[in-house]
Amino acid sequence: MAKFQTIKDSSGHYHFNLRLRSGEVVLSSVKKTTQLSDCEKQIALVKENSKFAQRFSRESDDHGSYFILRDADNVTIGKSDYYKYWLDMERSIAAIRSHAGDAEIVDKRELCDDQQFA
Repeated sequence: MAKFQTIKDSSGHYHFNLRLRSGEVVLSSVKKTTQLSDCEKQIALVKENSKFAQRFSRESDDHGSYFILRDADNVTIGKSDYYKYWLDMERSIAAIRSHAGDAEIVDKRELCDDQQFA
């Protein structure tokens, strides 16, 4: 099972993380918003678009490999952290495709970005 975590940072902007049951963050929003409702709309876009394999693009740079999730209009919705191993990245994509659609939303607006949740 996965959970979306809504976060309000110190500047008052909202963003989300998608965490697996293990606590690992597998996808983070790329756009910060001033309204919680806009963050929730981004989460809905992840749920809708994560079903489609072609919406995930694999990328790499000097820091390693990562993936990006885009919507039908090719707008970036979320980005992963860097992966040392390609297979780990593919496993994370598979987990998102399997679990994001029914993931619950957990409101963690009062917590720091790096805090875990149960």
